[in-house]
This record gives sequence, C-alpha cells and structure tokens, in this order.
Amino acid sequence: MAVIGKIRERGGLLVGITLVSLALFILGDWLAGRGGGQRDPVIGTVDGEEVGMKEFERRVNEQVERYRAGGNTVNSQLQEQIRNSVWTEIVRESTLKAQAEEAGFGSAICPEELEDIRTGNNISPMFKNDQSLRDPATGQLNIENLRRGLKNLQETDPIRFRELNRSLSTERIYQKYTTLVKKSVYVNSAQAKDDYLTKNTKASFAFVAKRYDSEPDSLYTVADKDLRRYYDQHKNDRKYRQQAARKFEYTLFPVTPSEADRQATMEELAELRQGLLTSTDDSSYVVANSDSRMYNKTPYTEGTADKLNDSLIVHGAVGTVVGPYQQGDQWKLVKVTELADVPEARVRHILISTQNGKAEDVQKKLADSLLTVVKRDRSKFTDMVVKFSEDPGSNTQEKGGVYEWFDKQQMVPEFTTASFDEKVGAITIAKTSYGFHIVEVLGQRNRQERRVVTIERTMKPSPATFKEVYRKANEFSLRNADLASFKKAAEEQGLQVTPVDELRNDQRYVPGLQDATSVVTWVNRAEVGKPSEPIQSGDNYVVAILTGIRNEGAPQLDDVREIFTKEVVKEKKAEAWTAKMQGKTDLNALATELGTAQQNATDLTYSAFNLPGGFSESEVVGKVFALDNGQTSVPLKGETGVYVVSMTNKTAAPEPQDLNVDRKGLEQRAQSRVDGGLFNSLKEAAGVKDERYKYY
Repeated sequence: MAVIGKIRERGGLLVGITLVSLALFILGDWLAGRGGGQRDPVIGTVDGEEVGMKEFERRVNEQVERYRAGGNTVNSQLQEQIRNSVWTEIVRESTLKAQAEEAGFGSAICPEELEDIRTGNNISPMFKNDQSLRDPATGQLNIENLRRGLKNLQETDPIRFRELNRSLSTERIYQKYTTLVKKSVYVNSAQAKDDYLTKNTKASFAFVAKRYDSEPDSLYTVADKDLRRYYDQHKNDRKYRQQAARKFEYTLFPVTPSEADRQATMEELAELRQGLLTSTDDSSYVVANSDSRMYNKTPYTEGTADKLNDSLIVHGAVGTVVGPYQQGDQWKLVKVTELADVPEARVRHILISTQNGKAEDVQKKLADSLLTVVKRDRSKFTDMVVKFSEDPGSNTQEKGGVYEWFDKQQMVPEFTTASFDEKVGAITIAKTSYGFHIVEVLGQRNRQERRVVTIERTMKPSPATFKEVYRKANEFSLRNADLASFKKAAEEQGLQVTPVDELRNDQRYVPGLQDATSVVTWVNRAEVGKPSEPIQSGDNYVVAILTGIRNEGAPQLDDVREIFTKEVVKEKKAEAWTAKMQGKTDLNALATELGTAQQNATDLTYSAFNLPGGFSESEVVGKVFALDNGQTSVPLKGETGVYVVSMTNKTAAPEPQDLNVDRKGLEQRAQSRVDGGLFNSLKEAAGVKDERYKYY
C-alpha cells in the first residue's frame, strides 16, 4: 500500500512533468531544425565524419528484408548481427575504400573484370567456397552451375543481383589495395642481419632467482602515498588504457508455468490426443499442432520414453496414441502409424583401397586374386582381412571384416547391392568410391520396425503468469531504490544478485541472461544507483541497478587499485631483495641464503623471451647478454623476480653467408600480417567512435 500511495502522490507531479516535457520536446524540435523536423541522431564518427541513424537504419532494414525474402526469421540475435555487419561495412567504406580510391583504384571495377571474378579465370572465393556450386563427383567448382545460378538470380531478383555485383566489385578493390600494401612491405639486409644475429648469438650462464611469489604480499605494507605515486607514474601506460564500460548488478525473476498453466496445457493435450486418435490426415494435424511444425514418420527406439509409456508404444497396434508424457522439457503425444518390415544384412568384407593415389588397375588385380583365394577356401577370409583390408572399422582379427546387421540406408549403393541382391553365401566384388570390396553375405533377415509420428509441446507460462511475475519484479524495483536495500531485499527473498563488473559499449552479451539486448540498452542509458523497471529477458524478468561508469582512456585509481597494489608490492620486494643480493658473486652461497637453488642456462639465444624454469623475462635476457664472459651481474629486477647472473660463455653468431633466405622469411611474415592488421590500423588512425550503444 505504501508503494501505491507513493505512486498516487506522484500523480499530479507526473502530469505536470509530462506537459512540460512535451512542450520542451516541440520547442527543441523547432530550435534544432527551425520547425522542420528532428535532427538525425549521430550513432558514431569515422575520421571526423558523423554517421547518422537514418542512413544506418535504412541499410539495416534493406538487409533485414533480404533475409526475410529468403525465408529467414529475423529474431533479435540476427538483427544485432545485421547491425554489426552494416556498421563494419560503413567503417570499411570510410577507411579501406577511401584509401583504395585515393591510391587510384577507383570506386568500381570494369564490366570485363567483374565477369572475370564471376565466371572467368580469377573466380571470387565467395563462389569457390560455396559447397552448393561444387560438382559431387569431382568436388570442384562447377562453372555451369555457377553461370545458371547467376542467370537465374538476374532474372528473378535483379535487385539482389545488382547488390551481389556491387559487393564483388568492392571486395576486388579491397583485395587490390591490400595487395599493394603487401607489395610495399620490404625488409632490407640490415634488418635481416639483425634478426640473424639475435637468433644465433648464444650464451650459457648460471643464475639465482628470487621469485616474487616466494613470499606472501601481506609482509609488505602499501601506503596510500606509495599507491598514488605509482598511479601517477603509470596511469597513462598503454597497457592500462581502458575502454569505456559500465558495471551493474541484477537479479532474476523467472517466469515458470503455474499450476493453472500446467492444467490448461494438459487439457489441451487431452483434446489433441483425441484429435490425433481419430485423424485421417496425420501429416496436416501434426504440422498444425506440434511446436516443431514438422511431420516426421520416424522409427521408434525401445527405451526412449519412460517405462510405462515405452511399453504402451512398443506393444501398441497401428493407430494407437500414447501420452501425453513428459520427456525433458517437452510433453509428447505419440501415434503408432506403421509396422514395417525392414530388410537387413550381415556381411564380411575385405577393402582394397583406391584412394590416396593408388593405381586402380593394380588394386583391381589384387582384389581379383583375393576373391579367388577366399572362394576356394573360405576359412582364409579372416586372415586375408587382417593382412590386406584397409577398412579400419573392421580389419582386426576379432572383427574379421564383419559388419553386423544393417539396413539398405546405411551403406553406399554398390555395397548395398552386393549385400542384399546376392544370396546368402555369395562372394562378389563391389566397386565403390573407397575401392574394391570383396563381400561375403553371411545372413539376411527382415526386422519389424515400429514407426511413429509425434506432437511435441513445451509447457509455457501464460500471459497471466507473466503479468503476475512482472508485478512482483516491479514491486521489488519500487521498494528498493538504492544498492544496499536492493541487495538486502534480494537476500531476504532468496534471490541471487549477479554482479557484472564490465560491460563495454561493444558488448551485447551478459552472463546468465538468455536475451540480454534490452538489459544492455538499459545499462548504457542508466544513471548510477537507480534500479531499472522489470526488463524481459527470455523467460525471465530482470531488475538491474547500475553501480559504476568507467570512462575511456586513463583509468581511475579505484579501477586499478588491486593491480597497482600488487605492482607496488613487487617494487618493495625487489628493493628489499636487491639490498640482500647486492655484491654477491658466489651464486651457490647466495642461493642457500635465499632458500632457493642455482640454475643454469645453456646456449640461450638473444631472441629468447624466457629463462629456464618458465621465467618470462625478455628485459632481463637483454641485460644478461650485456655481460662479458666471467662477469657477474648486479641484481636484475624482472617481471617475475630478481636475478643475479654469472656469464659462463657468450658465443657470437658466425658471420652470415647468405641473408636472402632470412630476408625473404621476414618479409613474408610481415606481409602475412597485412590481411588482419591493415583494416585495424586504418580504424585506429581514423579514430572510429561507435556510439550505437546509446540507441540500441
């Protein structure tokens, strides 16, 4: 009642706010557009150019309609994928395409080149990788199939045909520009020599390591001034630069079928059972009433249903309807529609393979020879299987080449013919795509197969149940206006509160939620400390509360407090241990003093990143190679510990004889990074800002 009272108290105020807001909305439109309409919202910028929502939505809607025209259902997940695809396309046009045009490749290719990448000598990977265009016999692209498909598309859907051509043209220009960039990547002889020296300069040395994790952090106190100093020194380091993100907590109010929903579903299933029992057109009836909207006459496997219903199905006559019974999340009605005799065969065989380049005529002669042997003496069949058969599924002594009872649908046609069309005891050769099979028919029989059709229903909450759960979630939201009361009330009601520490602007997934789109949209617009209204997410209502906003760029101290505290502790450990290790040249004595052991590295290369024992220490490795033979280092502070190193033998790389191979290898590696790195580099240079999160 207290909550309702508050709503009533706010009633007059809400009316006033609504009227004022309406006036400001109209006035704002007039001021922004001189009365000519609302300004197009900006959903992002690329290289300083604004991306408007109207154009973005137009392109999204075009793709949505294409999917629908193809018979696809566009759900929220696919809608989000389409938005991401369109956004990427817009960014590519403003970066990659703009650069390609500036480089002189133009905005489109000529008709002759377009034809070349459709059906000519340089066919686009889009077609080459399309399985539906491959010849089943050869596995290669069938050009005639491709030509027919393009002609059919041009005649039946000219808009999609033009869009395909535009896409092919654009991708070709991107490919040309990428190739140009690859060709511009060059490694000179000095770079090749430097790479050669780092890989071939070697050192053997002894060292003592005091790992940071060898002592608990609790032994070292971090004062606020220490933490603040470290923060001021490192907050702008690239590795700590953060993306804009928000954090929040949420609780779920599951919407599950009530007892009334269950009763209503059972009554409906009882009616469906009677209808299925008397149906003269099972196909139409099942399609119209099953959640799957599919009619499949399938063999029934004994033991699929629970014990009672399984028995009823297994022993039921044709026309018997069993159920409703529950299986997993579904309720089922099963009708026995047919008792069919299914022919089965049992055979044994020897496979002489013709795959992997084996000559067919040679393998045929071997198969004919083996056929003669086993026909003359069947007792040798198993020995011939073990010695010659190349079928890994049956060529053991135990199996003897036997395939137990199978029907006509399980094997390739030629093998099926040899198994079913020949009499029991016959031995013949069957040629398949695998090779030559010497097949002996061991037995044939008919198995009775019970075939059924099924109506499936998932018990779902009714609108009344959704309304009741919404009421409870809404009351929770109204009564708990801050985080403390939010958590307390959730605990009292036995509700779990789930924290989400980071939701970046580009993320649309939330752990624990079925469909997080609406929740993400709310989070990206919410104010800190204010709970949401109930938000539907799949079969749940969500009440969330925003707990923090993290801006892009340098982190706030609280965002990195834990990480930076560990780094300050590492500094303090390094300082204390350096003092102990300073001036020590007897590594065995030093190791004993530190409670560790001396270690050795043999022929470590200058290009190595790790020390023996799993120490990832590239900077320490660099300092080690600055030592002379017989020299002991000062304590070296690393990422994982502090080290004292004694150089045993440093070997310079031999003078290179020919650096061309090294240079080409470096060049190829650099060029291989262009495909993935070019677009990302152009995006970074263009300062792309994606602000779609404000609207979707």
